[in-house]
Amino acid sequence: MSSLEQIKGINSRQIKLLQENGVSSAEALAMSPSGVISEIDGLGDKTAKKLIWNARNALGMTEFVPAEDIYENTEYITTGSSELNRIFGGGLSTGKLTEVFGPFKSGKTNLAHTLAVTVQLTKKEGGLGAAVAYIDSENTFSREKIKRIAKRFGLDSKKVLAQIFHARIYSSDHQEQMIGKAETLCKTRNVRLIVVDSLMALMRAEYIGIGMLARRQAVLNNMIHALSRVAETYNCAILLTNQVATKMVGMFSSDDAIGGNIVGHGCHFRVMFKTKGFSSNNSLKRRAVIVDAPDLPPEECEFFITSVGIADTETSEMPNVKGLDFEVEEIFEDDIEAEEESIKSNEEPEELTLLDVKGIGEGTANNLEEQNITTIEALLKANPEVLASRMSGVSVKKVIEWQTNAQKLV
Repeated sequence: MSSLEQIKGINSRQIKLLQENGVSSAEALAMSPSGVISEIDGLGDKTAKKLIWNARNALGMTEFVPAEDIYENTEYITTGSSELNRIFGGGLSTGKLTEVFGPFKSGKTNLAHTLAVTVQLTKKEGGLGAAVAYIDSENTFSREKIKRIAKRFGLDSKKVLAQIFHARIYSSDHQEQMIGKAETLCKTRNVRLIVVDSLMALMRAEYIGIGMLARRQAVLNNMIHALSRVAETYNCAILLTNQVATKMVGMFSSDDAIGGNIVGHGCHFRVMFKTKGFSSNNSLKRRAVIVDAPDLPPEECEFFITSVGIADTETSEMPNVKGLDFEVEEIFEDDIEAEEESIKSNEEPEELTLLDVKGIGEGTANNLEEQNITTIEALLKANPEVLASRMSGVSVKKVIEWQTNAQKLV
C-alpha cells in the first residue's frame, strides 16, 4: 500500500479527513469516484478531483502499459471440494468478486462457512493464512458449524473463531457501512476474504416496487464498486451469496439471481448452485454451474454439502484432534422412525436427556444449558421466540422443531 503522504499537493488536514472517512491509502483514493470524496466535509469538488488525479499520477494509473507487463498476483482459497476448485480455476480467486446464487438450501451459506475456515489454512494447504470479515444479513452464521469444519481441517476451533470478524446486519444502510469497516480490517487485521451473506436479502425487503428500483440499484452499485475497489487494493477475495427469483417463460420456470445488471456486470465470477430432485432434503448432492467468468469455460460439477462443509463425498473424514471431541450433528435425517428397542421387563428405562431429542447434538445441548435449559421438560416450557433470540444461528422454526421431537419422547 502507498501512503497518502506520497500524493503531490496533499496536506495533513486533508489526510486526516480522508482517513476519518475510510480512505487510508493512495490506492483507495485513486480508485474512488470524485463525487464520493467531494461529499467529505472540508473537501470540495475541485479539491477532491485534484487529489484523486494526483493520486493516480503517483501510482502510474494515467499511463497505458503493454499487456505483457501486466502483473497479476492471483491467489486461491480452497472450497473444500476438488471438483468445485477445478471449475473455479483453482479455488476462490483473490482480487475478484465472486457471486454464488441459488435457491434455498442449495449450499451457499455452507460454502461461506467452509471458506471462512479454509482461508486460515497455510498456502501450502490451500489457504492464505489470513482472517475473514463475515457480513451476515440473514443471521445464518453458526459457530458450531465453524467448529466442525475446523476439526475437519485439523485446526484449533478457538483460533479459527478468533480470526473470523462477524457483523450481524440489520439494514441496507448498515450493510454499506460495514463494507467500509471491512476495508479497515484488511489493513489492520490481515483480512483476505470478505463474505457478504447475502447481498440482496435486506434490499429486497426495503426497496419494494418499481418506483424504488432506481434508488435500490444506486445503493447496490455503490456497494459493488466499494467491494471491487477493496478486492483490488488489498488483493482480497470477495464472496457474495445471492438469492434467486423464479421466472416463468411460457410453460417453463427458471431461477435467476436478483439484483439485475448491476450485480451481473459488477461481479467477475458468477456461479449458480442447484439442488438435486424436487426437494432439497432428498440428497446432499448439489450442482455448481459457471454462469459467467472472464477466463473460465462454462463448466459444471457436482459436490456435496455436509455437516463439516463443502466436500467431494457425502461423508468427510474427521481427524481426531485433541480438545475437539464434540459430536458431529447430521444436517438431514431420515423421516423413518427408528425401530423400537425392546426393554426387558426387569429393567428400568433410562432417563432421557436433551441428547435424545432428534436434531440436538452435544454442541447444541451445551448451548441450551447456557440458557438454563438442561432437561426435556425445560425445553418444552421454553418460549421459542425468546430462546431463538438468545442463541446464535438458531431460528424460531428450529426451536419449535426441537420441541416437537421432544414431545414425541414424553
